[in-house]
Parts: sequence; C-alpha cells; structure tokens
Amino acid sequence: LLAANWVHMAGEVRRCIDAGATLLHVDIFDGVYISSPHALTFGPKMVNDIRQCFDTDKIQMDLHMCVVKPHRYVRAMAAAGANRFIFQLEATSDVHDAVDLARQIVRSGMDCGVSINPDTDVSDVVPLLNYGYVSLVDVLSVEPGFGGQAFQSKVLSKIRRLVRYRRNNSKKFFSILVDGGINRETASLVREAGADILVAGTFLFQHPQGLAKGVQELIGIQKVT
Repeated sequence: LLAANWVHMAGEVRRCIDAGATLLHVDIFDGVYISSPHALTFGPKMVNDIRQCFDTDKIQMDLHMCVVKPHRYVRAMAAAGANRFIFQLEATSDVHDAVDLARQIVRSGMDCGVSINPDTDVSDVVPLLNYGYVSLVDVLSVEPGFGGQAFQSKVLSKIRRLVRYRRNNSKKFFSILVDGGINRETASLVREAGADILVAGTFLFQHPQGLAKGVQELIGIQKVT
C-alpha cells in the first residue's frame, strides 16, 4: 500500500481485494530507521482503519516495520489488527535481541516475520530461524524506504539458499516473501528461485491496464518446484 493513493486509502484497499489480492502489505516507516524525513508513513491508527476496510479472515495484513526499537510497537500493532509483524533484522542488536522480539510478537497473537536488506547475508538470519518463531522471511530486493526502485538480481541466490535451508530443516518451515521491484519479468525470476509470496506496489497501482490486470498477471506466474 506504499504506492496507493493515501487520500483514498479505503477505496484502494477495496480495489486490491476486489482484484483478488489476499495479502495487504503495509510499510511502517518512522523516519529514523531510514534516515530520511520522507520515509515516514503510518501508525497504529491507520493500521486499524485499514483493518476496518474488510471483514474477512481470508485477507492477511502484514506490517513491514522499518523502525528503530521495534519492540515498542508490538502491542499497539497487535491491538490495531495486524496479522503479521515483520521486523528488520538490522534493527536488532544481536541474535538474542532478535529472538526476544520474535517471542514477544508470537505471544501477542501475531505471526512473526523478519526482513533482510539486499546486502545482508542469509547466514545472518539463520541463527534466528533456528529458534522456530519466524513464519516468514522477507527478502528485500531493493533498499527499504521508497517505491519504484529497480530489482537487485543478487537476491536470487539468497532465495535459493533459504529454500535449501528450509528443505534441510523441515521442522522449521517458513514462507519466503520477496519485496521490491516486482513486475512480470522479475516475478518469474523470484518464483523460479523458490519465492512463495510476492509484494508489488508500483507495478500494480500504475499498471496501464489497471490494478486487477496486474494482480492476475502475477497470480498467473507459477512457482517452479
């Protein structure tokens, strides 16, 4: 929803749902973690207002938390109606801090996701995955903060490494989400690499044939098993 028209957020949410989207991805930027006064988005009030736009359990709302001190937002976002809280691994001080945060998220009733920047190595997130709290890894294929950036192909090898880790550790299942620069061409690449979930913003909201057409194009791209 970072690429949506925020003036008409309720209508944009309904457009996504009517187009067949089953997951709403909400970027929460505090203007500090990403050092830019323009990287400032929503708080719990907007999250709750988005939740009020739909009344079905078939729609999942993920929060991508690009914030410092992510621990302080867990209770508020759970109360606002978020389904999954995805924190930046780089916002935690060490693996023990990350595990404590992941445990807090799960205890709040939300699913826990972790996001890694394009330059962060998969080996940095594996120690956290070993604890079993994380249900999703968000592989950022652009730098966090702004929509419309070009896809960084170096993340394809990271997706494949996560797939291998998951295959070799069947008791620690997690979904692999790719976020950033997703369009028809890059969607095919990440699906072939093993990604389960695609997040698209600019491609959908600026699609020349409309958002619904863009959603259907992405849904039609099959994962290679």
